[in-house]
Amino acid sequence: MCIMDEKLFSAYCDPIMQKAECFNESSLRNLFDSLDLEESLHDKLLDALSGLHYQWSLDAFAVGLHLGLSLRGDVRHGGPQQVQ
Repeated sequence: MCIMDEKLFSAYCDPIMQKAECFNESSLRNLFDSLDLEESLHDKLLDALSGLHYQWSLDAFAVGLHLGLSLRGDVRHGGPQQVQ
């Protein structure tokens, strides 16, 4: 993803997702406990899932952002925008 997408995601989308509690760490820890996994593996799995959650969220945000701008006509593919 483009650096600008990451900055926009961090500024606008991430705070909303934090309030929505989409990534529930305690539920995952309970699941790991029920699977009888070692504690060190808990942390590795939680880190991996958290990273995937962030990347998928960023990807979805970027696609939605570009789609929204395209529908408004603010994004043109194939070159820079022309001021008329």
